[in-house]
Amino acid sequence: MIARQSELTAEEYATLESCPHFDECGEQDCPLDALNDVRVFGLGENGCRARRSTRLRLGTSLPRKGLTRREWASTLKFHGSWEQYLTHQHESVNEGVVS
Repeated sequence: MIARQSELTAEEYATLESCPHFDECGEQDCPLDALNDVRVFGLGENGCRARRSTRLRLGTSLPRKGLTRREWASTLKFHGSWEQYLTHQHESVNEGVVS
């Protein structure tokens, strides 16, 4: 993990530490890093090993809500906004269909 504790607030670092893969993770492009959007990464990132549902649960206060760059772009392209995505998820759950 590239994020240093001194760069983040205590709450932001606690979000990183909450990841089940925190101790063994070496991912530079971590979707749970609050400063992820301002960092520059080279080629060859391994990809986040945490499940999407885990990252969504942990990343509620983050700009991309714990989603990877690709997941965030795809969500916005399909739904138009984060709020519309949440509305769709809520409707799907109420109808008994989870997408």
